[in-house]
Amino acid sequence: MSTQTLAATQTPQDSSASIVGIEVRPDGIAVITLDAPGESVNTLTERFGTELKAAFDLVTQDANVTAAVLTSGKKDFVVGANIDMLKSITLAADAERLSREGALSFRAIKASKKPFVAAVHGQALGGGFELALACHAIVASDDKKTLFGLPEVQLGLLPGANGLMRVAERAGLQVALDLGLTGKNTRAAKAKKLGLVDEVAPASILLEVAVKVAKELAEGKPRARPGFKFDGPHLTQLALEKNPAGRALLFRKAREATRKKTRGHYPATERILDVLERYGDKGFDAAAELEARVFGELVVSETAHRLEDIFFATTALKKDSGVDDPQVKGQVPSKIGMLGGGLMGGGIAYVSLNAGVHVRLKDKDDEGIGRGLQYVRGILDERVKKRQLSREERDQLFARLTATTDYSGLRDAGIVIEAVFEDLALKHRILREVEAVTKEDTIFASNTSSIPIGKIAEASKRPHTVVGMHYFSPVHKMPLLEVIRTKATSPQVVASAVALGKKQGKTVIVVNDGVGFYTSRILAPYMNEAAYLLSEGVPIETLDRALVDWGWPVGPVTLLDEVGIDVAAHVGPIMLDAFGERFTPPDTMSKLVADDRKGRKNERGFYLYGKNAKGKKKAVDPSVYTTLGIEPKTGAPVLAEELQMRCSLQFVNEALRCYGEGILRTPRDGDIGAIFGLGFPPFRGGPFRYVDTIGAAEILRRTQGYYDRFGKRWEPAPLLVEMAKKGARFY
Repeated sequence: MSTQTLAATQTPQDSSASIVGIEVRPDGIAVITLDAPGESVNTLTERFGTELKAAFDLVTQDANVTAAVLTSGKKDFVVGANIDMLKSITLAADAERLSREGALSFRAIKASKKPFVAAVHGQALGGGFELALACHAIVASDDKKTLFGLPEVQLGLLPGANGLMRVAERAGLQVALDLGLTGKNTRAAKAKKLGLVDEVAPASILLEVAVKVAKELAEGKPRARPGFKFDGPHLTQLALEKNPAGRALLFRKAREATRKKTRGHYPATERILDVLERYGDKGFDAAAELEARVFGELVVSETAHRLEDIFFATTALKKDSGVDDPQVKGQVPSKIGMLGGGLMGGGIAYVSLNAGVHVRLKDKDDEGIGRGLQYVRGILDERVKKRQLSREERDQLFARLTATTDYSGLRDAGIVIEAVFEDLALKHRILREVEAVTKEDTIFASNTSSIPIGKIAEASKRPHTVVGMHYFSPVHKMPLLEVIRTKATSPQVVASAVALGKKQGKTVIVVNDGVGFYTSRILAPYMNEAAYLLSEGVPIETLDRALVDWGWPVGPVTLLDEVGIDVAAHVGPIMLDAFGERFTPPDTMSKLVADDRKGRKNERGFYLYGKNAKGKKKAVDPSVYTTLGIEPKTGAPVLAEELQMRCSLQFVNEALRCYGEGILRTPRDGDIGAIFGLGFPPFRGGPFRYVDTIGAAEILRRTQGYYDRFGKRWEPAPLLVEMAKKGARFY
């Protein structure tokens, strides 16, 4: 088929460098291809907007063109606005102007008499989704990688080109609230069911189907959209969205739920609610006016800057091999051995299967093997239930998992990962047994959370192959992997561990060996200080609430119940032995262990669980105070800031010690490890960004004040003292 080629913009030097290309087919359909030269993905920039407008003008003015189809020359459609561009904006007025210009361009598409159809394959996120929504119809490929979403809230922003309102137009306010406030992605089939997508077609014929839809629209044939049905969801939508009283209730409940979750730390969520409520009450234009203004305010906000910092840090880590030598390339093995079928072992096995790796799971007996297989199968079945996998795909993944109670089948494993009990003698025995049945270059990785990898490697005949791979529970949900290298670990082994972690979908940081590595070590003083506060009579719920209000996902007491009081009691002496008086705990842990309180796992902890909860959502077990021998304070309330600072500054101070001692490679890794592994509040940017924001001198002043009150455990990190003197920053 011959076509007529037009250039959206004419650049005498190199017209081939255009982002937007146009081909007019003999049937009068213009195919507009978005393909940013030299980039792996299409992102919205000012140049992109200029060229798109020029293409729109050409199409609308060309009498031979009856309709247009937008498609992408990349593996994805458009993945959103260019974050570098947004980060460079310093004035709210400039961001507001950018929002207005983008929205006007998209509104011109929607208002065009010639229909525009978006042919979407791959990701259409943020501004890319807004562009597709501005078209008269969306045809999506049925590929699993085709996703729609408005993730701006994850960067502290809201969609700035009328995307929220267009979702509400097509699918209703509740869907717009859900997509806007969560930032989650939606697959093509679900998007069609919601009314966000008009057609779903195989990727091989996506363009042809989009052209067909464009022709039908040009001929005046109406597109069938999901109509109103007298069923529960539609009647609920009618009651909540189509009348003022219902909308008021909808938004009141949404605000209550949002504030409970964000504690007011993420202003973008409030602005999303404001814009959609304005849309419901006063219409599209009034909401668009508000949207542009608040978009400008959010772009230059401190919260957006910190969340953008995290985005750039994780992007950089994706390209980081974990070693300094660019010639060293990690290798992902085709098969791994997994020792231990518990929650950690089963979780690691699952993410490895999901990475396309064959797994040989070993446990000491059939019962252990059964638990491990059942755990993996349970995760896969849940994905089938959520329609993330087909039954056939589940069975194919599960078929890659085999099990044994001996060491058979491990000879060809490239990496063997152990996740057995935290006992050095046990790990030594297992390491020797593994080396006896594997190849010379097989990597032995320990999932220990506290024992130095160097101590484990003392039992090895080939210590250069021993590395730490510290996963976080639950493995299939927690995003961080902490890779630990000893002085003997070879760069190739480190790079291979990192490569496997990335293939498993993890954000990977590499740290140097030491007791507790980075994450366990910085968490210990935080938890220790919480124990001291409890011993001083601070009520359990008061302490947990204060730290959640500061931005932690759960309070330290809740976390202790979840991790396991017995686990903490086991790790505590290891830390004390390594770091001395600074890690001296109060005697609360020993009393809890003596009372057989392990936390949620045996339904005996600080909170009530199971039958003891008697239907209560969450309540403190009052008998724990008797066990601890303390009387909770019921008089004057304890200042929340005191509780927040005493726990969080211990965390920050120890992070600085880790960097000063060379445990961390960079402050970036320290921030990512704290946020992704331990839940340090993302809007604060991590412990190192937090020091930069508050100022090293002020952090030192507060820490020194606690040192004067409480002694050795509050000794300021030498690096903090040095930076305060110099007025230095980490970034």
